[in-house]
Amino acid sequence: MLKRALAALLLAATTGAAAAQELDLLNVTLVEGTGAAPRPGVSVSVRGGKITAISDHAPASTTGVRQIDLKGRYLLPGLIDAHAHIESPAAALRALQSGVTTARVLGDTYLQAIYTRDLIRLGHVPGPEMLVSPGHIRPKPGLAFFMVYPQFADAIDGELRGPDRIAEATRLLIAKGADVIKVGASERAGLANTDPRKPELTEAEIHAAVVEAAKKGLFVAAHAHAREGCANAVRAGVRSIEHGTWVDDETLAEMKRRGTFFVPTLAAMSPLADPQGDSADDVTLRLRTQSMMGPLRAAVRKAHDMGITIAASTDGSYAEDDIGRIRVQHDIALLRQYGGLSALESITAATLNGARVIGIESRTGTIKVGLEADLVAFDGDPLVDAATLFDPRLVVTNGVIAVEGVGL
Repeated sequence: MLKRALAALLLAATTGAAAAQELDLLNVTLVEGTGAAPRPGVSVSVRGGKITAISDHAPASTTGVRQIDLKGRYLLPGLIDAHAHIESPAAALRALQSGVTTARVLGDTYLQAIYTRDLIRLGHVPGPEMLVSPGHIRPKPGLAFFMVYPQFADAIDGELRGPDRIAEATRLLIAKGADVIKVGASERAGLANTDPRKPELTEAEIHAAVVEAAKKGLFVAAHAHAREGCANAVRAGVRSIEHGTWVDDETLAEMKRRGTFFVPTLAAMSPLADPQGDSADDVTLRLRTQSMMGPLRAAVRKAHDMGITIAASTDGSYAEDDIGRIRVQHDIALLRQYGGLSALESITAATLNGARVIGIESRTGTIKVGLEADLVAFDGDPLVDAATLFDPRLVVTNGVIAVEGVGL
């Protein structure tokens, strides 16, 4: 049954957008994604890609409507990966199969994520809804950035600096179809030759990106590990802090005051994300990753205690060699284990909170009448055992069944 459902989805993708199905999901234990307690014995109706009814009684059988008895299985909103690096149709399909129906893709190599996003939107390939930043604006953005944006090639051997140039770069990303803008407030942690404690763009430079993005109704996400980088980004008005390893109490308080979101990417910074490829044998990088875990976990706990909104993510690519290593389910479990989030709060971090970070909570992220039918079902109770979330039995995206497990 699972193979048939995936084959049908792939076939539909080769001929255009798959038609939304008329569905009644019967006898579910509903976890609506808002933090409300589970409700057993609920039926959810889907028509035209939208949730049209939620009832404590099973609707009558209707011609043309497929009814699926989920036999008490837990039904959640489709999972949202608030910080991913999906860049191919194959990776997008793997994300969808894992239960992710929406992903915010921060950064892009040669516009692969943009092109994958557009193939999905046009219905040519299956995948989650992707909202993409077609590049990462930072002082040393790398050769791939300059190849896409040759207007800045004079900075190849120097640095991309100054509010005016950062504003120009933001406009160019928007012209390439950006849904969100990513800026570098500190150097990267995953490279042996960078120092994540070092700030990158200044407050004024980041603010220039925020102003330009706002003109088009877009938000800015800030890659920030360094204390000063986090502070610069928050004061500059970014939508979210990504990572936030050494964020201090003063900046956390400012995040709370401004409503800045926190996407700590615990899964990516944990031993689950041991360095790979050319960095696999770099002892310095491995030790750095371990040393960062304590401060990051403490920052997440403080943020949670202060009531800052936290969203779950992978910072992962869903690449073929990444299978089973980093999934948003890992982040959910780590938010419970180290961040102080309750089971319900950790699910909200991967549903409603993800939608809020992106700014699409009016159409997805929870199970409510009128919202998009992005739904995922599991056999066991995910509030008792987060490992249950690794095996979705049913995945519905915009009213289309993407995954259907045996026995449904």
